[in-house]
Amino acid sequence: MWQFLETSLQGTTPIALAALAGTLAGRCGIFHLGLEGLMCVGAFVSVAITIGTGDVSLGLLAAIVAAVLLSLLFWVVTVKLKADVIIAGLALTTLGLGASTFAQQTIFNTRGTIQSEIGLWQPLEGTGFPMPNLSIVVLATPVIVYLVWLAARRSRFGRAVSAVGEYPYAARSAGIDLDKTRLVALLAGGVLCALAGAELALGGLNSFSSDMTAGRGFIAFSAVVLGATHPLGAAAASLFFGTASTLGIQAQLAKWPMPLEVVLMLPYILTIVAVAITGTLLRKANTAQSAFGELRE
Repeated sequence: MWQFLETSLQGTTPIALAALAGTLAGRCGIFHLGLEGLMCVGAFVSVAITIGTGDVSLGLLAAIVAAVLLSLLFWVVTVKLKADVIIAGLALTTLGLGASTFAQQTIFNTRGTIQSEIGLWQPLEGTGFPMPNLSIVVLATPVIVYLVWLAARRSRFGRAVSAVGEYPYAARSAGIDLDKTRLVALLAGGVLCALAGAELALGGLNSFSSDMTAGRGFIAFSAVVLGATHPLGAAAASLFFGTASTLGIQAQLAKWPMPLEVVLMLPYILTIVAVAITGTLLRKANTAQSAFGELRE
């Protein structure tokens, strides 16, 4: 039981952090499909710098810097150059995945796995706690979720972000700088994606391979949709997806009487079903709200 919970939390954390980044972007009117690329860059840079310096904190800092710079590029392309946000997001993902693979081959002369001798600090290790392998990032994630919720729902900046996303003309009339607000939201998302990538690479595996994100960025975007761009909703959806992924792993270990391909697809099948159900419920809610509005008129 404890092992299942520990694995679920480890699987949930990268998705949840990336989903928070997507939530911040979504609340200011940007559908962020570049989460996967930012996560991959964060994972590679954290491992590469940790290997090179022997200091995991420098690896984590370098990953944040790299993801923030890519987020700045994404802001310039989408906000300043007015590029299509969907295409730009997919291009950012392609850039992140391709650049990480190219850098890995150039620096380490391999397309396989690069291994770090050290990983993220695990505060509970050696304390007798039944989940000793949880990293500092996993333990800090609930606090991060609360802080993002607090910023989004209870702060002046959060209200500005919501206004920019929902009523941009009214926000501009109120004196809110739309471009600056979106910039801050995207840069904060870059930090969160870097932490997500670092947790994925250094939270337990202490390694990087070119395919290790395995679509988690897109699952995080699904969590944003499922959570209705609400920080707590996105975190809850991420927990669902992380648990579903762990269930798939347990199914393989327990050798469930079903084809292996079906077991591997299980987390993604549950993702599609959850998003489809959410979309249906939202459409029905919007239809009922519109009908009620017409009835009142």
